[in-house]
Amino acid sequence: MLYNTRYTAVLCIGFLLLSASLFARQDTIFTQVPVAKFDTWYIAGYTDLLTTRLFLLYENAALTINPLENKNNGIVYRPNVNIRVGIAGFWKWFGLGLSLDNPFYKTDRNTYGSTSVLDLRVNAFGRFLAAELFLQNFKSLYISSPKTRKGSYYIIPDMHVFSLGLSGFWIANEKRYSIRAAFIQNEQQKKSAGSFLVMPSFLYYRITSDHGIIPDGIISSYQIPATGLITRGEFYSVSLSPGYVYTLVFLKNFSITGAIFPGLAAHFSTFSNEMLKNSDFEFAFQVNGRFALGYNSDKWFLGGSYETGFNEIPKKFSNTLFSYSVGQYRLWGGLRFNVFKKKRKTSPAY
Repeated sequence: MLYNTRYTAVLCIGFLLLSASLFARQDTIFTQVPVAKFDTWYIAGYTDLLTTRLFLLYENAALTINPLENKNNGIVYRPNVNIRVGIAGFWKWFGLGLSLDNPFYKTDRNTYGSTSVLDLRVNAFGRFLAAELFLQNFKSLYISSPKTRKGSYYIIPDMHVFSLGLSGFWIANEKRYSIRAAFIQNEQQKKSAGSFLVMPSFLYYRITSDHGIIPDGIISSYQIPATGLITRGEFYSVSLSPGYVYTLVFLKNFSITGAIFPGLAAHFSTFSNEMLKNSDFEFAFQVNGRFALGYNSDKWFLGGSYETGFNEIPKKFSNTLFSYSVGQYRLWGGLRFNVFKKKRKTSPAY
């Protein structure tokens, strides 16, 4: 399956970059007459500069499995992750961000296990079209509930949680509202404005463990039969979410941004063990949201954000076998550099 996953990642990245090649030409692609890119009373553009950002990332992730389809007795899995350190860069329509383990702070690995994390995000933000690709992988999780009879945590070192997703945005009020200023800070929102958005998205998610996802102690206490012992689960989701985003600007360079995306998603999932393989298909309502507060000037910026619904599998209307909830908190600071400035040719003196 890793072989197929690599090809899936390559195809998604190729699709993202191919789509992004159109983003820089959005202002003239549908007409022969060039049009104004944006209203300069509302937006200041810095896309010709290299926008760099350092950030701290905390992710509150929880995977819940209900082996007996009993919502009151779910098994809750969590990665042992701390506040990670990340770096990101943005130029024109393209951006790339990567977060790594924090070397200055370590959680108790004897109690919660040692989780390795890979978190990558690729951005392609045009004027009225935008896209985000994310790839995330956790290895080694612990069970926060229930605990062992001695009160310690179950640790599953060979458990993998892999996810890959692609989200797009269509911005209706692109002349006066900047999605770049709100999410990647290579523009500045000078006056308060909002916009209607439409967000299509795709998500692939996989959990695996060579020795079984549910430990023997929980199997005996839950009296789980062999047909209910999960060793692998895969999940696909396609959704369409219309929404609205608004940025309130105050004291010239300060702003507050809020975005909400309610929508409908089609979920397809498969769960397997050594004996059986079960599949399920269902539609579900889901809500994504983003909120940010920050300071943004010509040369530097500071801010923080909270994102809910990122990389998330919501609970279904009926009995659900598993769900995955994620909340991301970020603090960032950044600078802009004119590293791509072209040298002017000077005429020789006569």
